[in-house]
Amino acid sequence: MHSTLGRALDTWRSSRHDAEMLNELLERAAQFQECIARRDAVAADAVLDHDYALVLVYPARAMIPRDQWLATLPDYVVHSYQVEEQLVDVDGDCATILHRAQMQATVMGQDRSGTFVITDVWRRRADGWRVWRRNSTPLTAGEMPQG
Repeated sequence: MHSTLGRALDTWRSSRHDAEMLNELLERAAQFQECIARRDAVAADAVLDHDYALVLVYPARAMIPRDQWLATLPDYVVHSYQVEEQLVDVDGDCATILHRAQMQATVMGQDRSGTFVITDVWRRRADGWRVWRRNSTPLTAGEMPQG
């Protein structure tokens, strides 16, 4: 079975420089997931773009800006997170990572478990890749709790 990087490199053929950029992107994406799992707002600050937002369109439209997302992070308890499928696209200083994941989580005391389709939009800045938008669509989970 391929690693995430191995699968991405298998489907994304390009120069050595591009492969290094892809590796850097995937490392930053892993850091992003890790800061969510640890509920570490300081680590998240190093990965989020200055105008990051979590965007939902289903089951209800919502845009959660960076400061609000960071404030919610301590109450976002991820019990397990398993990526089932992932597609990575890079074009210059912009990238997307689309994945489907199974998550067991509690957000503000409410169950937020289920299957999610998530698209992260990344921008390459002077200090590295930063996530600009996370679009999350729950396939089986209920509405996002309001805080």
